Amino acid sequence: MTRVSRPILIVTILCFLLVSLTGCFGLSLRGKRHTVAPAATAFRALEYALSKEKAAYLLGGRGPDVFDCSGLITWSYKQAVGRDAIFRVGSRVTTDAIINDLWRFNVVLLPMTDMLPGDVVFITNDHDRVTHGGLFVRWINNDEFEFINASSYHGHVVIDRWPIGSTQRGQWLVGAGRLKIVY
Repeated sequence: MTRVSRPILIVTILCFLLVSLTGCFGLSLRGKRHTVAPAATAFRALEYALSKEKAAYLLGGRGPDVFDCSGLITWSYKQAVGRDAIFRVGSRVTTDAIINDLWRFNVVLLPMTDMLPGDVVFITNDHDRVTHGGLFVRWINNDEFEFINASSYHGHVVIDRWPIGSTQRGQWLVGAGRLKIVY
């Protein structure tokens, strides 16, 4: 029997565990597919978010009683879909995603005029990344809409009015997207 050095054995075991665990817990995109959330799913997610209006804001809050902006979006969609691991971060499937990862990996971008209730709205105060978001509720007029979001400005989950072509509280609209669900 060939003797294997301890460091090589440790690395081999760690690699085996990593491969085994990612296969067991669905952390790889290999063999997975994703589809755009149907309008009914987006609407259910919006209903879940609306049920949390006035819930407390907390940076990193993931629900069910405290939220940050991405926490409200991910929690609402998890409730609507009825299972946990539905988000993508790079090449991994995960049970959570921050707002910039939702923007980068988890939506099909939409023209603003195509937004439906429950679509994800993206806002920023930074030219390099998305810093805030929520779920589209309705149009007020051609230049303004409502969305529900966990707001650090207000300190709780609130329905905000937002302008299309200008800034508000030092932030501006980046775009909107329909969430992709990973299976």
